[in-house]
Amino acid sequence: MLTLLALGLQAPVAGYDARRGIKIVQELASRSVGGPLPSSGTADLKKSILALLEPFGDPALRVPDTEFRLIDEQCRLLEARNPARGADALEALQGCWKVRYSNAPPPSNGALGPVRGAAFQRVDVPSRTYTNELSLLGAALFVQLTATFEPRGPLALRVAFQTITFSILGLRLPPVAFPPGTERTWLLTYTDEDTRLVRAGVDGGRSTARDLGLLSREEGEAADSYLFVLTRATPSESSRAPAGLPSPLAPLARAAERRRLKAQLLEACGGQSLGAEAGAEDLRRVRDLSDRLAALTPTADPASSPLLCGTWDIIWTTESELLALTKRGLLGLPCTAAYQAIARTREGGAGPWAYSLDNAIEFDGGFLRVGSTCEPAASGGRVNFVFQSCAARWRALELPLPPVGSGWFDVLYVDEELRVCRDSRGDLQVCARRK
Repeated sequence: MLTLLALGLQAPVAGYDARRGIKIVQELASRSVGGPLPSSGTADLKKSILALLEPFGDPALRVPDTEFRLIDEQCRLLEARNPARGADALEALQGCWKVRYSNAPPPSNGALGPVRGAAFQRVDVPSRTYTNELSLLGAALFVQLTATFEPRGPLALRVAFQTITFSILGLRLPPVAFPPGTERTWLLTYTDEDTRLVRAGVDGGRSTARDLGLLSREEGEAADSYLFVLTRATPSESSRAPAGLPSPLAPLARAAERRRLKAQLLEACGGQSLGAEAGAEDLRRVRDLSDRLAALTPTADPASSPLLCGTWDIIWTTESELLALTKRGLLGLPCTAAYQAIARTREGGAGPWAYSLDNAIEFDGGFLRVGSTCEPAASGGRVNFVFQSCAARWRALELPLPPVGSGWFDVLYVDEELRVCRDSRGDLQVCARRK
């Protein structure tokens, strides 16, 4: 049955009109923004969607129509706030994403028949390819689908399925090629650093399930037939998600790939004044390498790992305030260094750890330092922090400043030499451990 689903029946394919996807995106936007934007913030809407899905598992399955209407309503409100357009929307797709829900047929919904799996999508924007990975029954069954995509307007992609491969108990079966014309339209209705909403449909392409008579000829035809909710995979999720089929050499291959990506990332970050002189292509390359490295992190729970502690020199960032000081200096004093120091202590050598986080920007004749307490999550990469002190010095003049604010960052990658983080504003930071 799996092979039949992959191959399908030979049948003529209706013509595809690229303008249809653009028109549907415009229609979705007009429905959403026909009135004033809701008072709920973007973060609240994202939390609401995941909360509505939570009772139905992860990924959510068998969602009743009444609950789906509520989910769809919240998604449309979020779509009205879509921050990504054109090239930005495409660039934001890069990396590994976890499928949280879809009303599309299996296996696109993260299941195979009644069996729920762990579903991930790995997007490689530079090569215009992506891979869907579905692991079931404790990875006893692994399904991998490869596809290509091309932009069709500012918020739509046309994807073409290429191959599907099954692995049973570690035994890889030969890949099966999809018939020509097995295509879909993706409408990128919402994309940011950690959340994606996609409306998708056959839209004139070929459907194996329809060819086999498993679905009606009309089902899934419209470009916005199906809803997908995806969140960016955390470093621990991404490292557990099998980036390819099982192999006895996988650990050695992953270690070699880590070394290669680290060297490329350090090279890409060099000579840019911590990122202040980075161009659009530099930004894309550093983000791409960071995401690919995060998928190979050797540290399952980086926030609570002892590797987090130490003095970290910031070698590249997108944080605008730091870049402004890097470029312009402090009232004529040039910037000489920027770093973070993370430490942990506990009274009497027992009890819970207490963490501190100090940020510092050094100038030739001055500094700006912010002290914080921080609380790493026990699992995953999230680190919450609260500012406790702030001070600035310009030559002989030193001023205490009011510490205001709190925030968080996610540790995407950490080892003995390198750390990559993304904060609550979406800014990326690459740090090297001070020797």
